[in-house]
Amino acid sequence: MSQARSWAIRFIGVVGAIIVSLPVSADGWSPITRAPNTDSVAQTRHNLTMSYLPPISGGGAIMDNARNNYVEVCVYCHTPHGASSQISAPLWNRTINTSAYQIYDKPRTLNRPIGQPGPNSLTCLSCHDGTISIDSIINMPGSGGYNRAQETSVNPAFLDTWNSGNSAAVHATMGPTPGNDQQCTFCHANGQPAENFAFEVFVIGTDLRDDHPIGIQFPTAFDAGVDYNEPNLLYTTTSGASMRVFDFNGNGYPDKEEPRLYDTGDGPEVECASCHDPHGVPSGSAGTMFNPSFLRVNNGVQVTAANPNNGQIVSNTGSALCLTCHAK
Repeated sequence: MSQARSWAIRFIGVVGAIIVSLPVSADGWSPITRAPNTDSVAQTRHNLTMSYLPPISGGGAIMDNARNNYVEVCVYCHTPHGASSQISAPLWNRTINTSAYQIYDKPRTLNRPIGQPGPNSLTCLSCHDGTISIDSIINMPGSGGYNRAQETSVNPAFLDTWNSGNSAAVHATMGPTPGNDQQCTFCHANGQPAENFAFEVFVIGTDLRDDHPIGIQFPTAFDAGVDYNEPNLLYTTTSGASMRVFDFNGNGYPDKEEPRLYDTGDGPEVECASCHDPHGVPSGSAGTMFNPSFLRVNNGVQVTAANPNNGQIVSNTGSALCLTCHAK
């Protein structure tokens, strides 16, 4: 029996015994998991050191068989040294997909060109397209665990060197195939042992035709014939990159809760990070839970620990996020 198959069978045996009818919120988030979705990225699903299973015997050990537990929260995406030279993203530490994506080709109200995803989408897709191991990084914590070739390709033998060879049994990708024991959706999918923690909807894949267009240019001229709202802030970073920002509070800065358009040379474009912040956005004042699905806009409804489903259900009621850009 292969090591991968062995860990998968153990996973099914334990999880099948413990996951019964756990409550799940509207975006697939279970309030009783060990990610309270507050305060910092360390308390969200993007903290890949966590098991996201109830704190019972074997929970963490099961997940450690599917991905290297690097202990550090930020290292799955960022590194202070030896960052990727392949992408314009802050100290990027993950392998990225260099293959072309199948871009959106459906009818659209915005008659503007669509290109390949830009850096602020490729970073997200390095997990969410389901082709790259979730623990595939360039520079491991500590000394010696560095491989420049990891910038564009996954080397399982390199990943196996983590923790003096006591690495994960498999280096799983997110999905999208239920039943494939090399993917997270082997268990985290509807009809599978961990369906209460299913997230196959978050596996976007490389075919982007059924998703909101990314890499699509936004209008730069607005008149009666353009049914889009105009961002009110042109913000230029110290590195020279520019963004068009919907500056809700008028402070002249792109705050976390403000959607933005990224300009990498072809004009302002919609990217994944236009609508999502991977570190989490508070739903209101200090102490409120983050918006579901890392959304930047949640229609002004605060999510509280006492009623976590409150904001989960009405996060885009009234299409607040959509209507930030779309003048309908």
